[in-house]
Amino acid sequence: MPTRIEARAATRAKVLASSRRLFEERGFNATTIKDIAADAGVSVGSVMYVGDKSGLLVACFDERIEALHTGHPPTSRTQVQSEGGGDGAQAILDILSPFIDLFASSPDLARSYGAVLISGAHSSRVFSELREELINELQDIFAAATDCSTTAAKQRATTAYLAYLGALLEWVSIPGAGTDALCSRVRDAVHPLLTASTEEHNQ
Repeated sequence: MPTRIEARAATRAKVLASSRRLFEERGFNATTIKDIAADAGVSVGSVMYVGDKSGLLVACFDERIEALHTGHPPTSRTQVQSEGGGDGAQAILDILSPFIDLFASSPDLARSYGAVLISGAHSSRVFSELREELINELQDIFAAATDCSTTAAKQRATTAYLAYLGALLEWVSIPGAGTDALCSRVRDAVHPLLTASTEEHNQ
């Protein structure tokens, strides 16, 4: 006999699985809470306990982004150093690629996700709990590619992360924009940071 906590976890998993499937098949706007409840085999109240429709979309994206990020080994500082500095911008894109790949696979849902986040109605666990982890990974790249100080690398990593979020939110607001455009914007944003670090170190 499952405990109450186990039962709630199982219900949440079913609701999110149905939400994700229906959002992908029908689109965010065309899917209703009743549809999700029927597909999951639970009551409307059980669905609403997990979250409203916007909250379910954010939760679905958060789970997929976190799973992709966890399963995608980042470019290490040692790797970049062994390649003689390598391509710092590409190394940064490699770290951020799970986000880019996911949004590219479901552009319409990505735009709805972006709209929900911009509205402030729901916060994303990915952009809060994983923020520091991503910044630390970016910091390693800046430190390895430019040999700048730890403090400078941290500052540039934070700036790069915020620039990426801005580019991402801009990208999801433009219908038909390809991932090449997003990658280009990220490269444009991080290149001056990499160059500035190198110039400071060489002075």
